[in-house]
Amino acid sequence: MLEINMELIKKYIPVVMMDLREPFEIDAMAYTVFQETKRSSSFPKRMVEIKPEKTAFAIEYAIWYDYDIQHLYELEHVWVYVGHDGAVQKVEASFHGKYLNMVDLETGEANLWEVTHPVVYAQPGKHALVPDKRVIPMIPDWKESCMEKAGLDGVLVQDMFEREIHTDEELQSMTERYIKEVYGFVPSMEFRPFLLEGDKLMTWGELKESIPGRVNRQIEVIRGYFNN
Repeated sequence: MLEINMELIKKYIPVVMMDLREPFEIDAMAYTVFQETKRSSSFPKRMVEIKPEKTAFAIEYAIWYDYDIQHLYELEHVWVYVGHDGAVQKVEASFHGKYLNMVDLETGEANLWEVTHPVVYAQPGKHALVPDKRVIPMIPDWKESCMEKAGLDGVLVQDMFEREIHTDEELQSMTERYIKEVYGFVPSMEFRPFLLEGDKLMTWGELKESIPGRVNRQIEVIRGYFNN
């Protein structure tokens, strides 16, 4: 049986390349280890498939941001598949509700830093993950979403949190204005690696439990911005 410890989780943690002008940092990252085929709890449409004859386990990293440039809060994912020899076999990552293979566009192999850490690029402001920054200009409205379309979607409430996160028309309007006024930016398309602080790494259960509080704290910040 695989021993799950922080050393193992940190060994494969992804390096997320962020735009130099990106206004949001990763506020938390959660992990789930899969040793058999199972549906993801944090990305429910996704079945994480483990082929035991060649794959020892996969680690799902759920990446939490308090903000997306168009709405309140964001959850992205990286899946790292590891062979019985400890080598990274493949890497996948979320992209606007779907997922892509994270591979070098020339070689088709995963981009790795120090042998085991996948390197992925975050779309400026939106945080969808791609394997190469050259893919980003292919995304419709990638630049406009950070400027004139910033804040467009207000507060998004996932089904799993609808009893704990509440919104209304006034809050939606305030959130749209707040994000655009405070965080709107022009992407530089120059990137730096984001290095996660140790205390921001946790289990998915811990992150899930904290999400309503995280969102509601930001809602209070937004209300305070307009009420002062």
